[in-house]
Amino acid sequence: MKIIKIREALRHLQKINEEIRYVSLVEGRRFSTGLISFKPRKDSDPKQIKHRDKDVLCHVVRGSGRLRINGRKIALKPGTICHIPKGTPHDFAAGKKGEMILFYSLIKTR
Repeated sequence: MKIIKIREALRHLQKINEEIRYVSLVEGRRFSTGLISFKPRKDSDPKQIKHRDKDVLCHVVRGSGRLRINGRKIALKPGTICHIPKGTPHDFAAGKKGEMILFYSLIKTR
């Protein structure tokens, strides 16, 4: 069993680049979970990612932004949950007003 306090976990975010920081919280054989933070960007980034063998499940914890998937831009705000099937190109971006924080789970599929 593991109890995680989000406020404490956010103190341990590690920088990936100027826009993105994250912390892994729980790792299992077929899943991983954590927090990921997106800072606002001045320019748009056309690059998308996809997870070949993992579904993504995200819950917006704080802030607002958007998910770009299948040619659509979907507005995100706290309380929104997103499911992204494996192999689906996607990307997230924070809104102009500040950081967006997601709780994510990567779930390995067959």
